[in-house]
Amino acid sequence: MSVDSEVHVPKMKVKQVDASLDKPLDADAPPTIYQTKLVPEMASASLNLSVDFLKQQQSLCNYYLIKSPIVIIVDFLFLIIYLGPRLNYPSLRNSGITFNSVTAYLYHLYMMNKFTFLSAGIFTVMLTSFVFTLVSRLSDTFFKTKIDQIVKDNGDIILGFKLPEIVNIMKKEPKLLENTNIVVYRNTPIALVSISENQVLSTPDSLTMTINSIGCRRVYVKSGILEDLLDWTMIRTKAIGVAKNKLDKSMKILIEIYSFDDAMKNILRKKGYTCISVGRAQENRLLSGLFGVKKELWGVQFHVKHPDFK
Repeated sequence: MSVDSEVHVPKMKVKQVDASLDKPLDADAPPTIYQTKLVPEMASASLNLSVDFLKQQQSLCNYYLIKSPIVIIVDFLFLIIYLGPRLNYPSLRNSGITFNSVTAYLYHLYMMNKFTFLSAGIFTVMLTSFVFTLVSRLSDTFFKTKIDQIVKDNGDIILGFKLPEIVNIMKKEPKLLENTNIVVYRNTPIALVSISENQVLSTPDSLTMTINSIGCRRVYVKSGILEDLLDWTMIRTKAIGVAKNKLDKSMKILIEIYSFDDAMKNILRKKGYTCISVGRAQENRLLSGLFGVKKELWGVQFHVKHPDFK
C-alpha cells in the first residue's frame, strides 16, 4: 500500500505501532511470530491492514477484468479494424507465384506486411493499456466506496466498535477485543482476522459467526497464515459457544468473498468450507451485470460436544 493510501485512527492518545505497509520489516527485530488480540497500540495497524486487504481484492478484480472475454473480444475487434485496410494480400492470380501450403501463404503474407504487423503489435499494447485503465476505474470506484466506508466509520464495520473508543471498550467490553486476532512478525502486524456474531442467524439453539475481515500482507499469502487465521476463527467460535451454553448445538462460521478470488476459495475448501449461495455484487451493477462479478457466501458448520458425553 502506498503512503497516501495509509489510514490512521484519529484522536488516539495511545502510541501506535507503525502502520506503514510500504516499508520492509525491521531486519534487526527478533524473528519471532505470535498472535495477539486487538490492543490499543495496534488500532491504526488493524485499520490499515483491513484497508490493504481490500486493495489486494481490487488487484485481483483488475486481473479478472483484463482477462475477461469481453475485454479480449473488444481488443480483437479493434485489431481487425486496424489491420483490415492496411494489409497487403498475396495475389493468387497473374502473379506467377504458387503456394504449396497454407503455411507458405501465411509466411508470404507476413513478409509483405512485416511493418504493418509490428505497428499492429504496438497498437494492441496501447489498446490493452487503455482498456486496462478503463476497467481499473470501474474496480477503483467499487472498492474505494468500501474503503471510504471503513475509514469513515473508524473500523466499526470490521471490528464491531469505533477504534477511537478502544480504551473504553477495554474497560467495559474486553471480550469484544478478543474477536480480532492479529499476527505479529518482527514486531510488525502482518495479518488480521475479525469476527462477530450474526445476530440475525443466531438462535437459542445455534450460533452463527461472520468473518468481517481476513487477510495478510501480500508476500505472506502462500505461507499458510490464512489457514491459521481460519483455524483461530473456529477456536474463537467454540469459546463463544461454550460461554453462551451452546454445547452440542449447531455452530457455523460464514464468510463472503468475491467470485474472482480463487486463492481464497481453495483455502476455504481445504478448511472444510462449502459455497452456500451465489449472488450478484449489487454495489456495482456494471461489474456484476457486464463482467459477471459475483459474491459468494461460504460457510462451515460444526458443534462442540458436552464433556459429559462421549
